[in-house]
Amino acid sequence: MKINHLIAWLSIIVGIVLFFTPPPGDITPVVMRAAGVVVIAVSLFATAAIPEFLGALIFFFLCVIFTIAPPDVIFSGFFSGAVWLVLGGLIIGIGIEVSGLGARLAGTLERVFGGSYFKVISGTILLMLVLAFLVPSAVGRVTMMLPVVLALAGRLGFKEGRNGRTGLILAVGMGTLITPFSILPANVPNVVLSGAAEAVHGIQFSYTDWLLLHFPVLGIVGFIGLPIAIYLLFPDKIEKRLIKEPEVPQPWSFNEKKLLVLLFITLGLWATDNLHGISPAWVSLGAGIVCSLPIVGVLPAGQVISKINFGPIIFLASVIGMGAVVTQTGLGESLAHFLISKVDLTEGSGLGKFYSVIGLGWFLQLFTTLPGQPAIMTAVSEPIALATGWSLPTVLMAQVPAWVMVIFPYQAPVLVVTRVISGLAISKFMKLMIPFAIFGALVSVPLQYHWWKYLGYLQG
Repeated sequence: MKINHLIAWLSIIVGIVLFFTPPPGDITPVVMRAAGVVVIAVSLFATAAIPEFLGALIFFFLCVIFTIAPPDVIFSGFFSGAVWLVLGGLIIGIGIEVSGLGARLAGTLERVFGGSYFKVISGTILLMLVLAFLVPSAVGRVTMMLPVVLALAGRLGFKEGRNGRTGLILAVGMGTLITPFSILPANVPNVVLSGAAEAVHGIQFSYTDWLLLHFPVLGIVGFIGLPIAIYLLFPDKIEKRLIKEPEVPQPWSFNEKKLLVLLFITLGLWATDNLHGISPAWVSLGAGIVCSLPIVGVLPAGQVISKINFGPIIFLASVIGMGAVVTQTGLGESLAHFLISKVDLTEGSGLGKFYSVIGLGWFLQLFTTLPGQPAIMTAVSEPIALATGWSLPTVLMAQVPAWVMVIFPYQAPVLVVTRVISGLAISKFMKLMIPFAIFGALVSVPLQYHWWKYLGYLQG
């Protein structure tokens, strides 16, 4: 039996035991049932012992037949803008590929960044960081850029299964996720934390404050560390051709011109969503519809159906729904209070407390996923502040370093989308994510602590 299958079976047994365990103290029975189902789902998602869409259907099925939560909560992922943003983005991605625009843009990237494998990895991560300042939707950035980068991988000779192709895919996915945690509107957890802090505690975080607190460590260290980690873990090189014929510029096709105009409009609407109020999800879906329309579009509608794999979209909906179930049933808050009761936040050094608070958030996000974790942690931040002696804003901001240390793709919808488009195996993600999380714990967290101490943001 494979190790991932063994872990999955053991976790499923734990989930079943939790499901039937009588609730202790003031815990309600539905919390224990929810805990059992969530442990089973997490084990299936994390180990990939069965196809992801099948694990998603099992989660939906168990929640419904055991009435873990109302149907509108269980299936809330399908109402989430993220699913429709992904669907629209996938259609746009197909258009980029079919029209030839992807190959043309890939040629441009090759001329700019294609001198060496390390240079192209670093350039890709830099590009995703720059886009994070311009386009607030992380999923939108991935759905736009990944088809182009996949075309670039083909131009560089990185075929399916090559480390170079894997490295470029991870540069897009992780580059979209990690460094933009330091930019307030650039990732969903950032926005959730900011909104929850204002709604629950009346605390507002400005764009500048967020950038000052997080970018000098999480942003810069992530930007430096990610390409090095990818280069070392997935080594490859661009093979030099014996005879490299100069490329003859090809005239732009009508479909390429139409799609380029559509991309500029879409990016413009994404970048200005705070002005017009239209969700990035509906901008993405609208652009996907235009791509498929007769005459004005660039690909037949039938080709859309044949090329899109809807299984991963079901998986994305289940991940979002799982976070909603954890929150609605009270499981998240119960788990947070349990963890707080087991960790002594009153003793030890300041750095030790910093690790403890970040560790609470890190463990919780295994079950709530990244979009759900800040809502739960924000709700229980007051007892943490009392125990540590820190200010409430400091406790709230201490959630962010935990996000950088994700170890499973299911925790971050943007990585789920990266898998949807690329088809890259979970094991490849984890080969990078686990060492990078350890790097974050050993390097980024102490640096973050001392940076906050230097700013006077952290006392004790």
